[in-house]
Amino acid sequence: MAEEKKVNKKKVGIFSFTSDEGCTIYLTEIFNKKLLGWLEKIELVYFLSIKDHKEIEDYDIAIVEGVLSSERDMKEVKKIREHAKIMIGIGNCTITGMPSGHRNNFNPEQMEEIRDDLKKFDFLPKCIPVKEAVKLDEEIMGCPMDADKFVEAFEKYI
Repeated sequence: MAEEKKVNKKKVGIFSFTSDEGCTIYLTEIFNKKLLGWLEKIELVYFLSIKDHKEIEDYDIAIVEGVLSSERDMKEVKKIREHAKIMIGIGNCTITGMPSGHRNNFNPEQMEEIRDDLKKFDFLPKCIPVKEAVKLDEEIMGCPMDADKFVEAFEKYI
């Protein structure tokens, strides 16, 4: 009887914070072409677009997009970072804060218009790029992200 080769699959979690989720949609398109091959090497343990939420666990690779707009986001990204060996930031929002952090550029009148919403939803005074809150091991720029650069970076870790 042939001995079955056991592969240690990398545990991957994908997280989206405040954004237009364009990178997540683009990531789904990349998965349409690459996921079957990658599933030999990875276990997709969290991706809200296709799996229900579960408690944060240890990840070999965490992929994040968006800006941090609330204290809850800030706590969650720090917890994810603590539990991830590698963190890949995808898209301009994650790295520069724009365009999803556009309220950072609102004038005083515009800020007054949204003041109650900011308070109601416990938003931070400013949107914070993930890069400013935690260390990113890889940064994939673009809006949406550059697919080829993402594939190259991701495959380096799997």
